[in-house]
Amino acid sequence: MSSNDDTQRNANSKARQKNAQVHQDRDHAAKIVHSQFDNIGLTKRNAEYMFKFNQALGATKLSADKKNEAVQTMVQELLEGQKSGKTARNMWGTVDQKIETTVHPPARPADPRRDYWKNAGYNAVLFLTIFFLMYGVLWFLPTKGGQHSPMMGITGILISAAVAGLGIPIVTMMFTPGVKHRFSIWIRIILVVLFLIVWMGIFTLSSILPPVLNPVLNPIVYIVLGVLSGVAAFFVRRRFNITGGVF
Repeated sequence: MSSNDDTQRNANSKARQKNAQVHQDRDHAAKIVHSQFDNIGLTKRNAEYMFKFNQALGATKLSADKKNEAVQTMVQELLEGQKSGKTARNMWGTVDQKIETTVHPPARPADPRRDYWKNAGYNAVLFLTIFFLMYGVLWFLPTKGGQHSPMMGITGILISAAVAGLGIPIVTMMFTPGVKHRFSIWIRIILVVLFLIVWMGIFTLSSILPPVLNPVLNPIVYIVLGVLSGVAAFFVRRRFNITGGVF
């Protein structure tokens, strides 16, 4: 009986020693992590904030590189902010709030000028979808006299879609709210009307190109191309921050 009691006491003693060692190791690791924010120019309160943020960030699924980049950026911003008396809490709110905005950053604000080429590409693909489907479907619809609807050649469709793609984002920028525009509203309306006239002129000229330069494809091919370009437009809109699209 005494032997069993001794064995149990020894086992309990070893367990306590092991737990104490684990806690000691954890405390030592925490001190090492905490020390990286000491003696770098941060106030005690800001260093404590960065320590807690770093611990919370470690539990997220961000890559090691992104975690390190976030911490280094915050340290530099905090050192700069301290010069005017700012604290980490003033700048970013609570640690939990900063973790949320770091892991799930807010969407970048729209900037039609910066995003011009993305918007132009999206609109061009979108108008390809419209033209391909329109001409492909109209060919199958009955008309007076039993004739098929006239078809636009592939070159005309590409040119018309490209002009629309380049022009629509500019039209959008002309009427962006909250921005000081160079021209008055009436001048901008006139410019839009001129763009539409030029676009329709190019559209008409493209349609009368000789067949060798503007071949008409099978309507089923047009429908297939319309579906494919529609899918492409859908993914482009989801992937990029499109701000100058017709739809």
